Amino acid sequence: MKNNHLIRTFTLYSLIAFALMGIVLSFVIYNHVKDDKLANIEEAAQVTVKTVVNNNLQRSDFSTQITSTKSVQISSSVIDALSLYEVESIAFVNNNKEVIMSENSDFTGDQVQDSNYLDKVLNSEVPFAFSDSYRSTNVNAKSKGEIVFNLYEPIVIDGTVEGVCVLQIPYQSVISHANMLLQVIALTISGGLLVLFLLLIGILLRTSKTMLKQNDDLIEQKREIEISYKKLDDSYKYTVLALSNAVDARDPNTAGHSMRVSRISLLISGELKMTDEDSRILEYAALFHDIGKIGIPDYILNKKGKLTDEEYKLIKNHPDIGVNILGGIAFLLNALPLIKHHHERFDGKGYPSGIKGEEIPLCARIIAIADTYDAMTSDRPYRRGFSHDAAVQEILANKGTQFDGMLVDVFMKIEGRIKDLA
Repeated sequence: MKNNHLIRTFTLYSLIAFALMGIVLSFVIYNHVKDDKLANIEEAAQVTVKTVVNNNLQRSDFSTQITSTKSVQISSSVIDALSLYEVESIAFVNNNKEVIMSENSDFTGDQVQDSNYLDKVLNSEVPFAFSDSYRSTNVNAKSKGEIVFNLYEPIVIDGTVEGVCVLQIPYQSVISHANMLLQVIALTISGGLLVLFLLLIGILLRTSKTMLKQNDDLIEQKREIEISYKKLDDSYKYTVLALSNAVDARDPNTAGHSMRVSRISLLISGELKMTDEDSRILEYAALFHDIGKIGIPDYILNKKGKLTDEEYKLIKNHPDIGVNILGGIAFLLNALPLIKHHHERFDGKGYPSGIKGEEIPLCARIIAIADTYDAMTSDRPYRRGFSHDAAVQEILANKGTQFDGMLVDVFMKIEGRIKDLA
């Protein structure tokens, strides 16, 4: 099934690519051949007009109508010279844009005196001009009713443009050669592309089974890696939980504190729509935020009375102690700044570094709120825990000073869900 789908897809896209390539190539060649034919017509017309004018006309001839005898002679000479290009009609126009000679009585009006092309050639703005194609109305022309165009070729006498020779040429005479070449090219390209396509299909058929087998093997390997990664990730998490619980177990009053701080932090991160990776780092940091208290003596952690300045100074060392303990664990490296700075204050009066505002990592600011809330609502040796409402009011009271105001607003949106965690 997969093999058939792959072949169908390849076939469809290959045909589309080949068709587009053929169309573009044919279009380019067709236009090149057509432009080349137009250039040949102009060169032949230039030589013919110059020869005929030099042999038959003077400057004075352009002030009046050219005699019928001379007109027939000139027209016959031009048309015969350009017979290869099937010239239908010829007319001469002077500087006043008057038709002074026309081989065909129907070829004298707007078809000849088109001001846009005629003016440009008379004023030497362009060396020659091809008009847009139009439908012929000449009664005596072979191409009556067919598409034609005009070639405006300047008549130069002694270096001065005295008039313009207007030649009416069937459009079919220009494109017939291009169409013939286009057919040959189309057949050649189609045949070549068909052979190439069949060769590619053969190669695809021979290799698709191997590719699909390799793909199935890769999928199986990916599944095994994902299972192994999940087991490893679970092992990391169980290790983190075990270490976190070991810290909390030193004091019955703080049992489960790190886990609750982690859950509250994740609720806030979910409201902020943080990425899975950032949320994972936040979870580890929250679980380990107090691991540095391993290095604090029990008599200080469990003291019921007020701490002395020296004792409080030791307590303030626990973030740095935690970073030192975890510094060699690779999967916790991104969590270390969060552990170090979770006691910083938004106004810069926290510890250990005294940084403020957005200098404090976002996740450290989140842990600060979650840690404070759980600490206030938990019993301590020196006091009873606050009620949920009292703790919320205390956090609101320190909005913008101890805590990031934006995160306090997020905390307030989910404070009901946080209360349910208790």
